[in-house]
Amino acid sequence: MSQQLISRSAFARLSAAVIGTALLGAGCAPPRQQVSAVGEAGDGQLGRLTWGWRLPTTWDSAKGIGYDVHVLSLVYSGLTRLGPDGALQPDLAESWTYNGTGDAVTFHLRPNLTYSDGTPVDAAAVKAGLERSRDLPGATSGQSLAIIQDITADSATDVTLHLAEVSYQLPLLLAGLIGHLVSPAAIESGAELNIAPVGAGPFVLAEYVPGSHATLRRNPNHWNAAEILLDELQVVPRPAEAVAYAGLRSGQYDLAHVDDSQILPLEQSGFSVIGGTCFNVHTIEVNNRHAPFDDPRVVEAFNRAIDREGIIEGPLFGHGEPDWQPFSRGVQGYDPELHRRWDHDPEEAHRLLAEAGHPDGISVTFHVIGDAGNDTSRKIAEAVQAQVAEAGFDLRLEIAPPGAGQKAAHSYTLYMYSFSGRESPVQALEVLYSEGGWMNISQQAPEEFTTALERVRRTPLESPDYLPHLQAATRAAVSGASPHAWLVNWNRAHALNDRVTGFTHCIHTQRFEGVGVRS
Repeated sequence: MSQQLISRSAFARLSAAVIGTALLGAGCAPPRQQVSAVGEAGDGQLGRLTWGWRLPTTWDSAKGIGYDVHVLSLVYSGLTRLGPDGALQPDLAESWTYNGTGDAVTFHLRPNLTYSDGTPVDAAAVKAGLERSRDLPGATSGQSLAIIQDITADSATDVTLHLAEVSYQLPLLLAGLIGHLVSPAAIESGAELNIAPVGAGPFVLAEYVPGSHATLRRNPNHWNAAEILLDELQVVPRPAEAVAYAGLRSGQYDLAHVDDSQILPLEQSGFSVIGGTCFNVHTIEVNNRHAPFDDPRVVEAFNRAIDREGIIEGPLFGHGEPDWQPFSRGVQGYDPELHRRWDHDPEEAHRLLAEAGHPDGISVTFHVIGDAGNDTSRKIAEAVQAQVAEAGFDLRLEIAPPGAGQKAAHSYTLYMYSFSGRESPVQALEVLYSEGGWMNISQQAPEEFTTALERVRRTPLESPDYLPHLQAATRAAVSGASPHAWLVNWNRAHALNDRVTGFTHCIHTQRFEGVGVRS
């Protein structure tokens, strides 16, 4: 028997129980030498800000996932990073150069850098950090860094990554969690990085209470410390809908990530809400090994049966943008030719089903992610269920077991999920469409896609051919019996009180350079 969707009240009770258990955890203070690098509050900066967001699942970037990047990028830095608009920028490295064959890249470090424990950030330290992230058992970064065969410290400030194959994607690949660097002294000492990170980021973790808060203090030795205008940044779980207004008004939160349903009431109450599109896209994963979704006509019919604007106006309260591809407008890889390629047309969807031999429609189980915090995914799934019925698709909703993840999804036919994007568009396409891709539940890929993706990987980022090759790979990925039905881009919104200055919406990792508070 299919498991029915749990009610909102039951889900709230379950979430409260989980959070209550987490709050029983003891506070975790980082080692003394780590805190010693932090300036005292009131040392000429603008003060303290409380951010309602999500606490990370771990403070060890090598084992981090998804949304962890936003908080972990405050305490770690890598060789590169993405700017507010998603463009590649230098970070600990001020530049990089490839060799003539594209299978080795040398990063040129900024001089006189240190980790928060005082250890120099030199070429040898970069080598140790990347080798740990590549070789650590259980590291989420390991597979992505396997392309690095060897690392040489050519001088104090020059480090070369020797690759197993040609790839000009390394500067992008290293611009997030995968590229975060840990102090070699902390690695050698066996520091518990999951609770006490030792990085070279703009902040240092001063206190951590699991489920409650993380107190970050400004790192005066960071290369870009002049742009960090906060003495202290307190990260706490974002407010529940019922308390967002009161929390912002009282100063319990200065800045808070809010749901789409909260935007209009908060704006009507006088709060500023800053948001926009981001790398995250809601998707339905489609197993094209399972009939009848192995037929491109059925896949197209399913896509045409979905009213993406209806999802935006319904479950998403008018926020977000419709998507027919993995890259949202403004994200590298977005192809304008794919916009509205399969627009909402239930009559055409019904005709395609009949042409494919299903005049009486199709009945199929539609699994929905069951992990806590995914109420929006369930609401979207319910909307899709109602929409596609008009074209002849009978979807039976079933909650996937919490924590089952992508491995279990390989046995499903349809799976409601979302994609949080990747710094490298080639890595994103690999994850979503390659034969062994983590989010390709079909576990098969057409040869033309594999060929197109390899062409992108071998094209320098500055080449005029790079974007056309990337868009061609995207078109190859979404053609035919594609393993994804893309729905809607996430609108990531923050509400802020009138103390906050300089806050900017970032399309990928949320950054705090230039953010301050009024006294």
